[in-house]
Amino acid sequence: MKLMICTSNKKKFEEISSILESLKKDENLDLEFVKPPKELEVEEYANTFLSNAHLKAKAYYNAFGIPALADDSGLVVDAFSDNLERPGVYSARFYKDSFGSHILKEEDFKLSKDELNNLKVLRLLEKEENRKAKFVSVVAIVLSNNYGIFGEGELKGYIAKEPFGNFGFGYDPIFIPEGYNTTLANIENKDKISHRRKALEAVFFMLKKML
Repeated sequence: MKLMICTSNKKKFEEISSILESLKKDENLDLEFVKPPKELEVEEYANTFLSNAHLKAKAYYNAFGIPALADDSGLVVDAFSDNLERPGVYSARFYKDSFGSHILKEEDFKLSKDELNNLKVLRLLEKEENRKAKFVSVVAIVLSNNYGIFGEGELKGYIAKEPFGNFGFGYDPIFIPEGYNTTLANIENKDKISHRRKALEAVFFMLKKML
């Protein structure tokens, strides 16, 4: 069976396909992981990770008729979150969010989006004692017009004082997982402990029963 991995993020595609290949090998399943025939512009307007993952997977399935896997994930920082988890579903564009917008200066915008997001989190936490945070990932697989499966994973930890490490992407350079004394971006085998792996394992467990 072909399974389409729906993301335009090269590093995310590599991470997801690598994890899925290892899971497939362990179970000896007949699965082929493929890129979409072309990239779609899918507006992720929902306010939950689950809804956004489903929106994307459904859009790709409808467009190409191939079982589609999509992930929505993000960082949740305790000190920023009251009734709304932040950065949450806005993690990829947190630097543009009105929450804490005063903290970024005009000259900061020469940085990449990932660097801006990390800088904003670090500046907002400068005088904050509570640095607890977690990564959340929800994976959706749409198998037909009327059937889909979902898996969720979390990785708890806290925010570092400064970025460190060259592995990974996104908020990995400022996130220290529980039980570690370095950032996720400095852990070479981070795929073995990641929130995304936990979500993929959960959905893969359901998928293998159908094959």
